[in-house]
Amino acid sequence: MAAAPWWTRIEEPEGVVLRRLAADDAAGVLAVHGDPRVYVHDPDETHPDLVHTQAFLAPMLGHWAAHGFGYWTVLVPAPAWPAGVEGTRPGDDGRLVAELGGVQHHTVDGRPVLNVYFRFAPEAQGRGLAGAVLRRVGEMAADAAPGRDVVVRTRPANAAARRVAVRAGYVDEGLEPGTTDMQLLRLVSRAARSGA
Repeated sequence: MAAAPWWTRIEEPEGVVLRRLAADDAAGVLAVHGDPRVYVHDPDETHPDLVHTQAFLAPMLGHWAAHGFGYWTVLVPAPAWPAGVEGTRPGDDGRLVAELGGVQHHTVDGRPVLNVYFRFAPEAQGRGLAGAVLRRVGEMAADAAPGRDVVVRTRPANAAARRVAVRAGYVDEGLEPGTTDMQLLRLVSRAARSGA
């Protein structure tokens, strides 16, 4: 049996873990996505219940099954967010689900890219988690989908997400082509940067 790719479980400093998303993470994801503070820029997206969250996770789980990478469940030690929901997978070791972050296939302006997603519990924000996800996404993309640019798509009003992406090396390209409400930031693939 082949070993799982390195990106299925990543241990970060201070006890943070990024690991492959699992269906039984739904309760932890709901604890975050059900909080209206998480959706300040998209209030209609707040999750009303567990059934909604399970449906939300289904295509993400399918992406992992089809492509061998996708969005991670991000877990933090309990003191970082005492009100959070404990992870249920082996190796979670009492860590709490702080949210999702990672990358999936997407298309922008008719071209294939990898789209970054990150959304964290307010109590877990400001700890460098988004920056860690963006760094790891760049590393994973080079191995899992070489030659694909990585993009962050966010509302223009979400200055915090744009700042984190720019610090991680993404270039703000302005509004996404064909939209009036989505900002596009891009990390050009290593292959394209090297001319390969």
